[in-house]
Amino acid sequence: MSQGRRHPLLAGYYWILLFLGWITITILPLGAQDSYSAALSLFWDGRRLEMAETRKAESQLAFQRSLAMTERLLSKEPSNPDLQTLKTWNLFRLHRYVDTVVYAQSVLNTREDHRVLETMAEALFFLNKNEEALSAFGRYFTIAPENDDRRSSAFYYVGEIYFRIKKYEHADIAFSTAVSMEKNMYYWWYRLGLVKEILGQYRRAYEAFNTSLSLKSNFKPALEARERVKAKSSL
Repeated sequence: MSQGRRHPLLAGYYWILLFLGWITITILPLGAQDSYSAALSLFWDGRRLEMAETRKAESQLAFQRSLAMTERLLSKEPSNPDLQTLKTWNLFRLHRYVDTVVYAQSVLNTREDHRVLETMAEALFFLNKNEEALSAFGRYFTIAPENDDRRSSAFYYVGEIYFRIKKYEHADIAFSTAVSMEKNMYYWWYRLGLVKEILGQYRRAYEAFNTSLSLKSNFKPALEARERVKAKSSL
């Protein structure tokens, strides 16, 4: 009987030892392996997980780990521009928009960086600070390279701000620019269609909704909107 009682305990100790070994291998070395490339890799892992609707919690964990590593590195190199940028990206992806703006502004007080500026502008958008966001996006467009990979997203957000404040002609221009630069964003085409519909450009709205559906055929808002403008325009 005593022998039989020992086996579950031994098995429990075995699994505890395995778990502690896993921690030693996977968690504890992270501090020793701190590097910009490792922190950036964690960030992109988070972005990939973020795209999968069922893996949001995992993506947030990746951003938290990337941020923690970035902050450790910044404690040694507080003026490193790549680390500063990565910190703003992680704060933003963690939905810490106020922190994003505060930290980004502290960086921008000492130097101009289009990456930090664009991230701050997006954070201001989510904080509903429309005029401040437009100003930040304007500064971004002025200093960012023409081929910067966030330029299309910046135009999209500008379109959303103008839509929000009911300047639909301006929203039309911004959304049209965004989709001309990045043609595979079904939601952007849908938003452009809504602006076209508001402006009474029903045929162009229909075409925009069609394009949205060609990229995501089961997107219900675009399906409904296409039928709506079809009835309005007798297409």
